[in-house]
Amino acid sequence: MFSYSVDNVQGRPVVRLVGDLTLEHSRDILSELLASLSAHSDITIDLGESTKSDLSFFLILYALLKHPTANIRFARVPGHLFDNAETIGADDLMKELSTRMENNT
Repeated sequence: MFSYSVDNVQGRPVVRLVGDLTLEHSRDILSELLASLSAHSDITIDLGESTKSDLSFFLILYALLKHPTANIRFARVPGHLFDNAETIGADDLMKELSTRMENNT
């Protein structure tokens, strides 16, 4: 299962990704994130209600964080992302993500 929503929080779009962040849903995840970035170069991604992730999601995150004009922040990052990052050797990616965390979303 996967779903998403886009809310406006304090004048900033917040993309909420809910459910499985896996290869099965990677096309939808990427499409939604790219659509949000094309409408707003400054977004927050809320992953707090995601249930699991796999390598495909880490590849999407890595590509988004390298986007030259995007200002991406994160809210509510679940433990499964940190666990998977350790397993696949994506610790540097998670350190970068941690520097982009918001405290108030």
